[in-house]
Amino acid sequence: MTNGNEVQWDISVGKFFEEVVPQIFRDELRDHPVQDMNGFDFKLQFKITGDNGATYGIVVKNGTDLQVTANGIPDPQICFELNEKDWRDSITGKEGGDAVMGMFFNPAMLNKSKYDSLLGVKGVLNLVLSRETGEPFNAKLQFNNANLPVSTIKMKASEYSAMLKGQVNPIMAFMSGKLKITGDMGLAMKLQMFIK
Repeated sequence: MTNGNEVQWDISVGKFFEEVVPQIFRDELRDHPVQDMNGFDFKLQFKITGDNGATYGIVVKNGTDLQVTANGIPDPQICFELNEKDWRDSITGKEGGDAVMGMFFNPAMLNKSKYDSLLGVKGVLNLVLSRETGEPFNAKLQFNNANLPVSTIKMKASEYSAMLKGQVNPIMAFMSGKLKITGDMGLAMKLQMFIK
C-alpha cells in the first residue's frame, strides 16, 4: 500500500486491520511526524461488506498512538464503507485504489488544521471510480454521522489517485469534465482538504 508495505490480495480483513495497518502507520509516522494533535482523537471506521467482511474502528490519539478495535467505535469522524472486492483492490494498489485507502493511514495527511476542518464536514460522499475494465469501484464516506447532504464524485480511478496525490488539479479536472460531481457541491468542495 504505502512505504514499501506489500499486501497480499487474499489477506483476511482482521489481519489487515490488526497487523498491517499499525505497521503502515508506524512506518509513515517515522517519516512524517504529526504536529499539534496532542489531546485530540482522530476516529475512523471501516465497514467492509460481503461474506468475509467486518467492521473495524481506528483511533489515532495525539497524532502518534494508533488503536484498532474490532466491531467499530462510537462517533467516528469518517465512516468508510466498501465491498470486499473493492477493498481488496484498494489495499493492493490496483488501478488507483491505493490512494483511496492509503490516504487514511498516512500521518502526513493529518494535522490540526485538517482535523478542525473535518469536524465541520457533515454528510455522505459516494465515490464511483471507473477502472480501465469499465467496472466501477464504489465507496461511501460518511462524515460525523450525518446522512445529509449527499454528494457523488465520478472519475477514472487512476485520475482520482493522481488527484489525491496532488498530481491532478481538481478544478482543472472538473472544468475539463474528468471529474463529475452530482448532489451537494459544497460538501465535495470541503473535501479538498484530503488532496495534497
